[in-house]
Amino acid sequence: MDRAATEANRVDLPAGLARWVRPEDEVRVMGAQSEILIRRQGPQFQKQLLHVTIGHVAQPKPAKGGELFIRAELPNCAGKPKALFISGSAIRRYFYLLDLDPPQSLYCILRAPEAASLSQLRLAWRTRSLELKVQDADARELASAERAFNLLAHSDLRSCYDALCADEDVPPLFPYGGFGSIVVEGRLADDEEAFFSERILAYKPEMTTRRVSLLLRRCDFFADRVICRDPRRKLEVWLDVSLLPGLDWDLTWNHWKHWLQSRIEVEATFVHTGKYRLAEGEWVLHKWRAALPSRLQVRVLAGLADDVRQARSIHALLGEHAELIRHIRAQCEKAPLEARQVQAWFDEAQASTNLKAQHVNWRTDYEPYYFEQLRMRSRTWFLFRDEYLFVWENVVVAEIPAFGYATYAFARPVDMNSFLGRYATLDRNRIRRNNDNQATALGFVGRVVRAKRKARWLSDVLKLAGGKADYVESLA
Repeated sequence: MDRAATEANRVDLPAGLARWVRPEDEVRVMGAQSEILIRRQGPQFQKQLLHVTIGHVAQPKPAKGGELFIRAELPNCAGKPKALFISGSAIRRYFYLLDLDPPQSLYCILRAPEAASLSQLRLAWRTRSLELKVQDADARELASAERAFNLLAHSDLRSCYDALCADEDVPPLFPYGGFGSIVVEGRLADDEEAFFSERILAYKPEMTTRRVSLLLRRCDFFADRVICRDPRRKLEVWLDVSLLPGLDWDLTWNHWKHWLQSRIEVEATFVHTGKYRLAEGEWVLHKWRAALPSRLQVRVLAGLADDVRQARSIHALLGEHAELIRHIRAQCEKAPLEARQVQAWFDEAQASTNLKAQHVNWRTDYEPYYFEQLRMRSRTWFLFRDEYLFVWENVVVAEIPAFGYATYAFARPVDMNSFLGRYATLDRNRIRRNNDNQATALGFVGRVVRAKRKARWLSDVLKLAGGKADYVESLA
């Protein structure tokens, strides 16, 4: 143990733990002030309670006796114990309300049929929570209904629950992968390396409330839900049709969604979650935040219907003129191709004005903001492989308009054709390292690494070009 035993009334107990502690209990602090072991003595038994912060919770594994245990990391415990092992029966009882006498059905708590869709489950949750509030029900009933919905609204957890109802030997999942504070009952191993829990008394996940704006083109469209992910902020939001009224999507949207420009605004409570993935021979924990289905508010911005029609139109036009597009792509793989020439070929083919030159080599992860800010300041511009070259008054700007790439600037040459020919023989690594003085020969000015704030990126690019950003833009 890290600290000597103390009397319970001399320890500042975390909120929510005090109701479990009696004056005669022995209380020990296990590292951080929030990690507390409670020993309860009795004439015929010895009980131990543990209050800890857990990190990632692994998949269930059978112990030597055959019972399933789930291992939870203890990031705040200094020294010992190093891990918490929670029995499968404790997970079944606390989260899924099984192994009770009698068991409680999550569907019955929401008063929803077992075949209910996600939107029907949300309607049942809203109706049931309103009923409980009108009845001035106990806070535990409200929490139980909310937990039932958050489990059933998550496709993996719902599948787990349905399987548990059919077969008691199915291993239970810990909801949302752990990450929170927990009070458990069990015993500390003799060597104090691990705590084995047979019962969960209380659990509270790490939660943060945020308002975020999400791009629809970064969402995945499924039959019953839309999953929105923001890799930069490491957020994940699951939406159903009742949260997106009027957005009649189907699976085909995934083929042309990258042409969408619209955003949705989401206010949600996020819980921390994570999963180990194998990367370069090592298991690495990837963390992100998932929005709780019960605490979601969504606002769809105006103009979405027009945006959907425009995106579908671009997708159809690229298919209609597929042969011409392939020809143009082959040309700009060899050498930079001026946008005016591309537009002339489109005009000859009598293509719709909705088909633009940049669509030829546009990728799904490209951000229109970076492209448009550079294009609007250009005298002319070129397509080259997966990037664009913008000719400004004093510089030539090379841009791949996606996160993870930098913007390169070169002094505007006297002979543009010579510059383009030389640029086509190099790659960005050779330019950045100035191999054989190639960057010097091109007139390399510098590069701007993509920042979180778009306006800051624009301001830095304009400085490289010898100009300055608008005052409002530079502060945005």
